[in-house]
Amino acid sequence: MKKKLYFFIFFIVIIGIVLGFLLIKANDRKDNNLKEKEEFAISKIHYYSTANAISNSTNYQNPEWNLKVYQYTDIAIYIDRLEEAGSKNYISSLEISNVKLNKENEEVYYLNPMLFGKSTLNLDFKLDKNLDYNIINSKNSENEQGYNIPIFFQDCSNPITLRFVNYLNDNYKVSSENSLIYNGSLISELGLDIDDLEKNLEFDLTITTKDGKKRVQKVELEIPFEKGNKSILDGDFELQVKQDIKF
Repeated sequence: MKKKLYFFIFFIVIIGIVLGFLLIKANDRKDNNLKEKEEFAISKIHYYSTANAISNSTNYQNPEWNLKVYQYTDIAIYIDRLEEAGSKNYISSLEISNVKLNKENEEVYYLNPMLFGKSTLNLDFKLDKNLDYNIINSKNSENEQGYNIPIFFQDCSNPITLRFVNYLNDNYKVSSENSLIYNGSLISELGLDIDDLEKNLEFDLTITTKDGKKRVQKVELEIPFEKGNKSILDGDFELQVKQDIKF
């Protein structure tokens, strides 16, 4: 009788273990099914960094210049559609939000890609809270709308372009007889080095596709200012960094 009881208890335990194992497997499959398929990837980021200055002087006969010196980095973020055969992962909306800046003298702007790497400082479309892009169907609309406002093609064929601005000195005074070159060498003129520049920038990228799916990806950038024997202190610095961020 006792042997039968022990056997019965042993049988119940084995059944419990098997059922528990099957339940765990079923939950794992359920979790995997709930995970949305990755549809986009940040494939590369192009950086261009230098420095410039705005003159505070109004009297050109003044023996010294009073300059507002700033360092800026133009950033082009390239997004790939992982499946290009269909149109379900065409973009219907794109938003940048929750920009994290580390200092009060830093700002981020939408950048007209035609001005990438150029000294023109356009103070429109500052990213205070969020930036909503105008989504257009094709490059045929480019001439009609242009890049003077934030636009993005639904097939991700153009990069997201931003300008990060870091004001280094609001009142840099120098003799007007001195010749100044308005590039990254201004950083050395101020007595600063690469370690004094802010390298980190974070924000959330929210994409909604044509089929109504919304994806949010935190983008964490580490701005490069040097590689090998080349740096922003030489005048300017440009580097393209490969990425593999799928979301």
